Amino acid sequence: MEDQTILELKNISKSFSGVTVLKNITVSLNKGEVRGLVGENGAGKSTLNKIICGVYKNDTGAVIFKGKILPKGNPIAVKESKIFMIPQDLGLMENLSVMQNILLGREFSKFGFINLKKSRDLCKKILDDIEIKLDLDAIVSDLTIDQRQFVAIARVLSANADLIIMDEPSSTLSKGEVKNLLNIIKNLKKKNITIIYVSHKIDEIFEIADSITILKDGNLIETVSIENITKDEVINKMVGRQLSNVFPPRKESKQIEKIMSLTNVNVKGHLIDINFDINKGEILGIGGLVGMGQSSLLNTIFGILKVNSGRIFFKNKPLKNIKPAYSIKKGIYYISSDRSNEMLFMCRSVKENISIATLKDYKKLFSINTILENKIIDKKIKEFNIAAFNREQESRFLSGGNQQKTILARWLIHKPEIFLLDEPTQGIDVGTKQDIYNTLRNLANEGMAIVVVLSDMIELLGLCDRVLVMYEGSISKIFTSQEATEEKIMLAASGK
Repeated sequence: MEDQTILELKNISKSFSGVTVLKNITVSLNKGEVRGLVGENGAGKSTLNKIICGVYKNDTGAVIFKGKILPKGNPIAVKESKIFMIPQDLGLMENLSVMQNILLGREFSKFGFINLKKSRDLCKKILDDIEIKLDLDAIVSDLTIDQRQFVAIARVLSANADLIIMDEPSSTLSKGEVKNLLNIIKNLKKKNITIIYVSHKIDEIFEIADSITILKDGNLIETVSIENITKDEVINKMVGRQLSNVFPPRKESKQIEKIMSLTNVNVKGHLIDINFDINKGEILGIGGLVGMGQSSLLNTIFGILKVNSGRIFFKNKPLKNIKPAYSIKKGIYYISSDRSNEMLFMCRSVKENISIATLKDYKKLFSINTILENKIIDKKIKEFNIAAFNREQESRFLSGGNQQKTILARWLIHKPEIFLLDEPTQGIDVGTKQDIYNTLRNLANEGMAIVVVLSDMIELLGLCDRVLVMYEGSISKIFTSQEATEEKIMLAASGK
């Protein structure tokens, strides 16, 4: 059977504020094909997908689906054409049931009454077809992350999707959950559904994709069959350089200087009997399965969660009634995993997001010395290689990697003594990841204590001087970099 073209993008270009972000992109997909879409943050992936979905209007070119040109900037018409995107946040109604979410807006009803039997039968058929087991009456907020992902997939299938765009679907999933997701995608392929799979995880793309499209700086570099390219070649084409020695070398062992100790720390509902030290000049990795207390540990050190019993010592002195403002004064800084909701003012400029923590440094009588502020901000934008049009660009228009760099630039204007980071490389391209690895290693070499939650096993092993593994709110094991192996960490993560 000959390949049947289902989607064509012809000479797609797009600019924002005079800056071109997509340049004459021409690419096509066949029905039932799984296409990997890769590129560094800011390469144009999100913009291209939003043009396909009608969220953005393309300046030039056309989107052709099943032989018909789709109207520009019309997401309703695109959905009616059976094209759907599953965003990273999934867009589910967490207080509703699985069945209500799957059929939201498409319920079987007559005279204002919903036919529950028909609704249940359809939901069950959709889930059975792709071999998903879910309780239709379960409330979405009670589901695991991968189960929520499955609900989002079932929802677009209930609308008879022909093309599904998945934006970083595995970014918050554990290794086992990723395996489940990839199996679902393989089942969708058997149903002849076309998928565009956007991911920074090259291994996943090579497992499920038929072909791969590579973007760089808004340009189409190549579309190629997955059989005709290697993983290293993909990365080289994405970043435009060879990524050798991904993790910077550790310094030779030096005298250990303790800066913080946690002794018998308990936090109700979060942490149980926590005992460990944090040392200067060290990167301490926190690992474990998702939801085992890693984030709670950072939140406790920073003062977001209250210690119920036990003590935290900073420079051999006990800390009492720890609050975030108090921690910052002590030189303890924190970056959460939810950068868009907790770390950035998305509708404010890059300049404002960087300078917000240090405005007092620019104080001039009763006003702000904007000349000094602009000088320092421009220096930080250059130092952290933040790809913004200018310092006044709103942060919501930055790629995920550049948003993360903006947060790093904010906190590192003043060097902290302890730097707490929760999944700093999540959803970020390989080139930006390497920049962050180098930044953290340089800070550690200068004597800063780094505590970083990482779900990526390779990062734990390659970046960290010690690895602390959590299990059900407790410390399961602590390994030195010499002791740590993937097998040991996995065993510790399962409580063994």
